[in-house]
Amino acid sequence: MLKYLVQLTGDLMSAGLIIGMLFAYIRFNFKKRGTVILLCAGGLSLIIAVAKAIVMNTSNSISAKLNIGYVAYMNMAAFLIFAAAALIFILFSFDFIRIHTKVIGEYAVYLSASVLILTLAFYCLPTVLAYPLNFDVADNSVFSTDFIYRFIGCILGFVLVLIASIAVYKAEKALKSPLNKLFLDLAILINASKFIGQVIQLMLSRRMIHQTHTLFTIVKITNNYSEYFIFAIMICALVAAAYLFLKNIKVTEEYANPAQHRKIRARMRNQRRWSVALLICVLVAGINLTVVDAYNNKEPDEAPVEEGELVGDEVIVPLSMVEDGHLHRFGYETESGILVKFIVVKKPGSTTYGVGLDACDICGDAGYYEKNDQIVCRRCDVVMNTNTIGFKGGCNPIVIDYRVEDGNIIVPVATLVDHQDEFK
Repeated sequence: MLKYLVQLTGDLMSAGLIIGMLFAYIRFNFKKRGTVILLCAGGLSLIIAVAKAIVMNTSNSISAKLNIGYVAYMNMAAFLIFAAAALIFILFSFDFIRIHTKVIGEYAVYLSASVLILTLAFYCLPTVLAYPLNFDVADNSVFSTDFIYRFIGCILGFVLVLIASIAVYKAEKALKSPLNKLFLDLAILINASKFIGQVIQLMLSRRMIHQTHTLFTIVKITNNYSEYFIFAIMICALVAAAYLFLKNIKVTEEYANPAQHRKIRARMRNQRRWSVALLICVLVAGINLTVVDAYNNKEPDEAPVEEGELVGDEVIVPLSMVEDGHLHRFGYETESGILVKFIVVKKPGSTTYGVGLDACDICGDAGYYEKNDQIVCRRCDVVMNTNTIGFKGGCNPIVIDYRVEDGNIIVPVATLVDHQDEFK
C-alpha cells in the first residue's frame, strides 16, 4: 500500500498543483469563458491519457512496438511541447503584452494553458492508470488482501493530489495579487526545466546528440534530484498558502455596518481554511515522499545462507532444520564461483515443503524475505502464497528438482549448476 501511495504522490502532485494554479489564474483573469476552455482541455486530456494507457498495456504487436521505443519519442515530444507552451503562456500572461496584442494575446493564453494541461496529463496519467494492472503479479484474486491494500494506496494518493489541486485552486484564486502569477510561472518553469533534462537524457540514450560534460551534468541532476523538482513546486504552493493565511488574519478593508463586517470575516475564514487545507496536503505529500518512502524502501532483514551437507553430487537439508515454518535459505557455490541460492519453507498446516530457487522468472535474482510470517519478493513486494511455492507461475520461486527421502530434502547439484546463470 505504501509503495503505491508514494509512487502516485510523486507521479501526480506536481501536475495536480500546476493544473490547480492554472485554473485559478484563468478563472480570476478571464472568468467563465477561460474556465470552460480549460475544462474542455481537461476532458480531452483524460480521453487521450486513457487511450495511451490502454494501448501501452494491451498485449498485441502495437503495444510491443510502443514499449520498445515509440513511447519514449511520444514523451520527448510532450516534453518539448510543454516547454514551448510554458514560454508562450508566461510571455502572453503579462498584462501589458496581452493587452497590446488584444484578441491574439488572450487566445494565446487559452491555447498555451490548454496545451500545458494536455501534455501533463499525457505524460503523468497513463502510468498511474496502469497501476492496477500491475497489482496481480502473483496471480492473486482481485479480492485478495494484497490487491485491496495496493488499491487503497492508489486511492489515498489520488485523493491527496485531488484535494491539493482543489485547495491550491481556491487559494490562488483568492490571492488577487501579482504573486498569483509569480507562483504559477515559477512552478511551470521548474517543471519545464525537469522535462528539458529528460529530453536531453532521451536524446543522448538514442544517440541523437553527442554527450558533453554540460549535458551529462544536466541529466545527472534531473535523474538524481528528480524529487527536488517536486519539492520546489510544492514550496511555491506552500508560500502561496502561507501568504493567503497571513493576509486573512486581520480585517483591513473598510465596512459600512456590522453585517458587512461579518460577511468579510466569513470570507476571510473560508480563505484561511483553504490555505490550511493546502498546507496540510503539501506537508502530507512531503512526508510521503521522504519519511514514508524511506520506511517503505528500508532493506528487509535477509535470512542468512545456511549450510546444507554436500554428499557426493547432492545437497542434503535435514527436515529438522526447516520444520519451524520460517524461510530458510541455502546455497551451493559452483566451480565458476557463483553462489546458487535456494529457499525452503514448510507449508502452513501441512507436512509438505516449498522448495525453489531464491529467484524468479519475473524479478530475477532479487530473492525473497520473510515479513509477518509471509514470503515477499524483494523487488516487486508481491506476497507469495506459501502453498504455491514449488509450482510454476507469477513471481513464485523458479522450480528445481528435489526429493524428500529419509528425513531429508535432497537437491541434486546438477540442478543448481543448471541455474547458475540466474545468479550472475
